[in-house]
Amino acid sequence: MSLEELAEHGRREIRQLLAARRDEAQRRLESAVGRCGIPPRFRAKTFESYRATTPEQELASRVCRSYAARFAAGARHGDSLLLLGGPGTGKTHLACAILANVIRAGHTGLFMSVPAALRTVRDTYATRAACSESEALAMLTDPDLLVLDEVGLTIGSDDKRRAMLFDVLDTRYANLRATILIGNLTDEEMERYLGERIMDRLCEGDSAVVSFTWPSYRRSGGGV
Repeated sequence: MSLEELAEHGRREIRQLLAARRDEAQRRLESAVGRCGIPPRFRAKTFESYRATTPEQELASRVCRSYAARFAAGARHGDSLLLLGGPGTGKTHLACAILANVIRAGHTGLFMSVPAALRTVRDTYATRAACSESEALAMLTDPDLLVLDEVGLTIGSDDKRRAMLFDVLDTRYANLRATILIGNLTDEEMERYLGERIMDRLCEGDSAVVSFTWPSYRRSGGGV
């Protein structure tokens, strides 16, 4: 084998090694996306697959894309994003697209519904709980990005559970951790639900509130 052939053989082996490393890194990222709690129905949702046919829908897509891009670029200032409106309008689709992008950029993230998050904390009160209350709260307050779905669906007049949610949101705000809230509520209903103090903090800085006022994609047969 000539020197040139040996050199080409070495270059080919290096290319193969780099490709294998890229593949392994991609597998780790996809595994992280799968572990972050995104429901299976929404794991394949992307910004590209979001169907925007009206100016309002295009605005919602732009705001969410911008949020993800700023986060991925390292602009982490604890900004919040509230996606509010009727069911089936694409809120969870866009939130999951943001979360997947954030994780692939190397940040940590978690998707949970509010009822599931509160159950996680409540279950620590059992005699043989798998983890302590502080550990359960840390799971919700430590990730770089937390996506909470179904805000306002439960709790009602249960002040203890409401206090748990407020504690999570307030801790994340104080520690500059970003939070996305998804709820089938209007702006006014969300403020009444969370209270003026928490709502004011969630709207600070470059945070944004996006209203999804159009009809359900599901009822129109378009899917989300």
